[in-house]
Amino acid sequence: MQLHHYVLAISIGWMVTLIILPFLIAKTRRLAYNRGFEAGKAFHDQTLALQLQEAKNARDDLRTELQRARQAYEQQLAARQANITALKGSISELEARIMSYTGLAVTRADYELLIGTSETLRLAERTLDALKAQRQATAAAARAEGIDGLAKRVHTQLRDTPARAGVAA
Repeated sequence: MQLHHYVLAISIGWMVTLIILPFLIAKTRRLAYNRGFEAGKAFHDQTLALQLQEAKNARDDLRTELQRARQAYEQQLAARQANITALKGSISELEARIMSYTGLAVTRADYELLIGTSETLRLAERTLDALKAQRQATAAAARAEGIDGLAKRVHTQLRDTPARAGVAA
């Protein structure tokens, strides 16, 4: 082979290299990009998984704290309810003592009994009206009015009669 054949062969090789080289570079660049993208995606997935785990742990901690707070609230509520019940008992006892010091023949319990009886008679009146028993309904209404009047007088007397402090001491 002559020298010009060598030059032509090298030139053709050089031309083929210049033609193929951009394709090879582009393919290498795409592969590198895809590998980097996959690596970044994997890193991002790991980061998200870690954040998710931290969020779950925080949620569990908050749930535990909420349960503790709820139990403390229930205990406080039970204590307050017991305190309220005790105070109501004390109030009832003190009212009974005050009423006993007034020297009246009736007490607050008697007044409440009269009110309850009046309500029962009103219910009987409504029931008898619905049953078209007008005579009995009128009688129940009249008795309810009488008991209401008696209850009002007892209530007025209970309110107007002062407690005698000398008897309590």
